[in-house]
Amino acid sequence: MLKTRLIPCIITKNELVVQSFGFKKYLPIGNVKTAIDFFVNWDVDEIVVIDIDASKNSRHPNIDLIKKATKECFVPLTIGGGIKTIEHIRDLLKAGTDKVSINSEALINPAFIREASNIFGSQCITVSIDAIHINNEYKVFNYLTQSPLDLDIVTWAKQVESFGAGEILLNSVNRDGSRQGYDTELLRSVSDNVSIPVIALGGIGRFDQLADGAIKGKCQALAAANIFQHMEHSTIAAKAQMRQANLNVRLSSEVKYENFDLDFLGRPY
Repeated sequence: MLKTRLIPCIITKNELVVQSFGFKKYLPIGNVKTAIDFFVNWDVDEIVVIDIDASKNSRHPNIDLIKKATKECFVPLTIGGGIKTIEHIRDLLKAGTDKVSINSEALINPAFIREASNIFGSQCITVSIDAIHINNEYKVFNYLTQSPLDLDIVTWAKQVESFGAGEILLNSVNRDGSRQGYDTELLRSVSDNVSIPVIALGGIGRFDQLADGAIKGKCQALAAANIFQHMEHSTIAAKAQMRQANLNVRLSSEVKYENFDLDFLGRPY
């Protein structure tokens, strides 16, 4: 049985790590390399870094920054933001990235997904989908225009799979920064209709909310962003909660996952 992956998502605006709230407000946190160094040492399965302003500002991926960040990164790393060409992907992979996350360019030119997966393999290509719940429907949200598209989320997810994406990173605009937990109805609607892995993202405020993404949302991986900032050993606590919910997770032999208490935020003490 495949293990449920735990994936910290590092949201950046250029080189600055931020906490995101509703895709509108952003709280500065620190730099990318420091964030990656932290997570590498605390038992995560993968790391995702997304520069949310790269495409908006017509910036290419920051290859020099990625080279610095990957020197001490010993877990699979996915990079997103500003990826528009095959050369961008090739440069990122040469810099030490394991996978790339495509969002805006996939909406503009869906054939780019197929071209990229044919060249580099579908295992390298993640398509990030931002979903918004509006008028009792889930629509694709365009971050560049800050508006919903007339495109059903399940329809787009199926198209993404047919074009050769290896997995989908599914984020809820409504739950972003809300601390209300995943939108499991959204997650389930997509995971039930595609055969590729779906990564849950958006809304985690307590570590005991993580398991719902796998149990109720049927996702193969659980991602979160804001909750992992400023919380020492936070990823260990997250794995402990996932284990307590009977999820099959990868455990480190050097970490103790039992016999500690959690405070009201699910932090160990």
